Order: sequence, then structure tokens, then C-alpha cells
Amino acid sequence: RLAKILVRQGQKVRAGGLLAQLDDSVEQKQSALLKARADNTAAIRGALLKCQRAKAVLDKVQNAYTSKAAPQRELEDAQLEAAMAEIDVASAQFEHEQDVGKYEQARLDLDRMRLTSPADGEIERVIAKAGESVNALAPVLRLVNVDPLWIDTPVPLDIGRRLAAGCKALVQLPGQAAPAEGKVIHVSRVADPASETLEVRVELPNPSTRLAGEHVTVTFPDPAGQAAPTPAPPPAVKAAD
Repeated sequence: RLAKILVRQGQKVRAGGLLAQLDDSVEQKQSALLKARADNTAAIRGALLKCQRAKAVLDKVQNAYTSKAAPQRELEDAQLEAAMAEIDVASAQFEHEQDVGKYEQARLDLDRMRLTSPADGEIERVIAKAGESVNALAPVLRLVNVDPLWIDTPVPLDIGRRLAAGCKALVQLPGQAAPAEGKVIHVSRVADPASETLEVRVELPNPSTRLAGEHVTVTFPDPAGQAAPTPAPPPAVKAAD
């Protein structure tokens, strides 16, 4: 159940910012209990004191046995007590490690009940409302980032074969006299046999935050300085969701 929606439509958010919070009241109490157990080292301290005492007794019995003032049976009993005390210390330490692990797991579970922004962007749409129950994979918000813009365009094979990540791309935007300069960030390794094209993704800086979804024309200057246009119709600009 969604306890809180902490953003509104049109709000700009930063990467890591808290967007929404599930109802975690029960998990918070469970986590607090596990933290108290993880912080409690009384069992280890008690086992260590008993171990120190058992070793001190063993030393005295060992000295007495050496001087023939104690029987072998008493020495064996003291050795057994010291060994058992060491086992108790190891057992207490193991139990404490288990408590720490359970608390860390509970903390991670709590983190998964918080929806944080994966990137800088703007809230395009708030889909769910506080108080609603949602499925694990159901959309809650739509976050968009339009700086930089991504342009996915089909490119003829003879041009696409010469392209690689980092190549310059010129993008003619509607209403602008001169093309803007972007760069290729991905060239598909699988061609479309029907159209004999490769899909190429171009990244274009967008500090003025132009709208995503416009139709543009993309050209790729060849090594001789000539520009090779992409086929019509021009590709659509797509924002990174």
C-alpha cells in the first residue's frame, strides 16, 4: 500500500531523491527489534568471562597436577570446562553474526519499500495515489529526462557500417536554421533485412529542454566532410524514460 507520494506532476527531481513510500509500519518495528538484538553483545561478553574463568582454573589445576597436588581426573575436568567455554564463546559470536545479518536484511527490505529516482529528471505523470494498493511491477510515476535527448533513427547499411560510438551527427531541429551537433552512442549489430538499415542512437545535448517527440533530420558527416542524410521519413526524438 502506498503511504505517501512525495512529488507532483511537473516537479524536477534529482537522482536518489525519494519519490514514494510504501506503508512500512510493521517492517519498521521488526527492524527496530532486530537492531536491538544486533546491538546486544551481552551473550558474547558473558561467554568471554566464563572462558577466562575456566582458563584461570585450568592453569591452577595444571600447576597443582604438576606438583602432584591434584589428580589427573581433576585436570581432565578443568581441560574439558575450558574447551566447552571456548565453544560457548564461538557459539555466542555466531549467534550475534546471525542477528546482525537479519538486521541488515530487514534494512534492505525497508530500502526496497522506498521508491527513489534513478536519474535527474522531471515528473511527467503521477499514476498512483497515496492510500492505493499497487502490484509490485505496476507503474506509480512517469519520470522523463530530456537532457540529453536520444534520437533513434534507421540508417542505410552503407552508412551504418561506417558509424561507431563517438561519431559526429548533425541534427536539424524544427525552427532552427543551423543543425545541432550530437554524437552516436550506439549502433545496432543486427540489420533490418527488409529495409536494409541499421538502427543508430544519437545523443544530443538539450540544455534548453526542447520537447521530446519532435521529428528531426539526422546526417552523418563522412571522412571527406560530406554529409550523408538518413532516409525519409525523419526519425522521432525520444526521451530517456
